[in-house]
Amino acid sequence: MGWLYRHDPIDDPVAYLTGRYNHDDERRRCRVLAGARVANTVYMALECTDKASGKFFVLAVVILISNTKKHGFGYKDMDETMGPGECACPDRIMRLLSPVADIPNPSYAAEWRACVAAGKQAGAELRRKRKSLQPGSIATLPQAVTFRDGTTAIAFRVRFFRGPTPIFEPLDRPGFSCRLRAASLAAASIVPPDATTVAAQGGG
Repeated sequence: MGWLYRHDPIDDPVAYLTGRYNHDDERRRCRVLAGARVANTVYMALECTDKASGKFFVLAVVILISNTKKHGFGYKDMDETMGPGECACPDRIMRLLSPVADIPNPSYAAEWRACVAAGKQAGAELRRKRKSLQPGSIATLPQAVTFRDGTTAIAFRVRFFRGPTPIFEPLDRPGFSCRLRAASLAAASIVPPDATTVAAQGGG
């Protein structure tokens, strides 16, 4: 399904989309159990009930949104069986979903849920690494990164913190302040300052 637009932006995309997805016809009743917005994506737990049999299941709906004064409000919807690329679904939505085996024609649902779980694990690892950082910590990336001025480096030292954000400098270019992307930091190996000091003393 492509993008659908209305001319004006809306105040509450989750409430608007909830109203669109709650519907009742002769064969089936659909009800949004919960919805949440994460950046420009709305995640929903949608309960679908077959009126003839009384059987129901709950699956995830993933909706990309655009909401601007210039272009109005637009959305593009998918469900988990289509294997959406967006995998930042909140836990409170995931907990409401039926087992994959209970979803008719689940297709890519299991793979999508695995992607959601992997993303949460990566996020937890990133938070752990951020919490472990302190001035002097060494972060070594799996591969070198290149900055706009052409500087290339693979190993960085934490110089200081600007609020909660660590500011780094390449080991081979002291004084060059830079930040590391979340994905780069998540993949980095971290050595605390005391370990680097011990290593330096041992080498001396």
